[in-house]
Amino acid sequence: MDFKVLNWNIGGSKFLETNHREDRDKVRIQLNTALRNLVEDPQLAYRPNVISMQEIIQYKEPDGKGRDDKPNLDSIENLIVPPPGYRYYPFPLIDSDLLSSKAKWNKVKKDSDWHPNTYFAQGNAMLFREDTPNFPIWDLSDVSQQMPASKDKHFIEKVHLDSGLYFGDRNTEPRGALVAHLIYDPEIQAKETAPTAVKKPLDIFVVNLHLTTLMMEREGVPEIDLAATAIRKTQLDIVFKGIVSRYNSWRRNGYPERGKPRKEQAGETFDRHSPVWILAGDFNFTEESEEYEFIRKMNFVDTVLPDRKVTFWGKGTKAAGVENDPTLTLDYIFAGPKFISLHPLIEEKGLGLNRVIHDHSVRASDHYPIVSTIPIIL
Repeated sequence: MDFKVLNWNIGGSKFLETNHREDRDKVRIQLNTALRNLVEDPQLAYRPNVISMQEIIQYKEPDGKGRDDKPNLDSIENLIVPPPGYRYYPFPLIDSDLLSSKAKWNKVKKDSDWHPNTYFAQGNAMLFREDTPNFPIWDLSDVSQQMPASKDKHFIEKVHLDSGLYFGDRNTEPRGALVAHLIYDPEIQAKETAPTAVKKPLDIFVVNLHLTTLMMEREGVPEIDLAATAIRKTQLDIVFKGIVSRYNSWRRNGYPERGKPRKEQAGETFDRHSPVWILAGDFNFTEESEEYEFIRKMNFVDTVLPDRKVTFWGKGTKAAGVENDPTLTLDYIFAGPKFISLHPLIEEKGLGLNRVIHDHSVRASDHYPIVSTIPIIL
């Protein structure tokens, strides 16, 4: 089967820092038009199963009727409007109510026409195609079970990758991993290509990441570069030890409950394919970094090959400003583990069409979308 992922850091901070309302409206329209074109264009993503996003924004200005002129948070506005056929689940990591530091929001409000009491929030988000079968993280449903989610439930778990107190700046900004669990019936998925008698469920986990970057990083100050690398390696330790290894160890130990063996329940099966893990997001490291090499050593594959990151418009996924061409790669979609869950020749067998999308139609962010179709051969 083929599993399709689209990742995009939409650069929501730039939207917040756009001073005038009419200009913000233009940015919002441009972002959502680009997103809709991406998922509906058969030559690009064409309706990916999952879309992972970073720097999503929520906001709400007071209507003048609330107590102490505070906004009514029952109707928060989202920068992103989900394309038809998708469910949208935002996860704020910082906001103007729960965190005491106001430095970031003061920067947003300075010389702008935002109402001074506006509620702001920023974080990550995931979108699921309507037929994407998402389940709770620890669910062991067999292939006969229907997805338990309604459109109001997502079963996504947020794992904190924080480094301490937040002071309203990039260096201390809270980071997190969003973990989604999908269960597929490989027999149904394979009917389009070849019949199969396989009845074991296939678990696919998608982890949406936005790792730390420091002010003045990659600007010729080695001390800062080393500090940033150390922080990201610690965050990757949490991902690989506290998420991937924790689940895979639980599986290899027979799915115990609180450390004690248990039997299958009705609708469950312990006979499952090895889970496929997909790590998507803004990793804030380059292909020459220690962090990149660490992930490769974990037998995870960069699903967008180097020659698919270069076009007429530039190289990589990140530009120095919305108006500029990209010059380096910071965003990735990794899949693995190779040999255990993915075919060992996956890089030669089906990643050739995956790419970064470079053109003027998506220049509402200083990051560029990544489209990846991952062939899963059971």
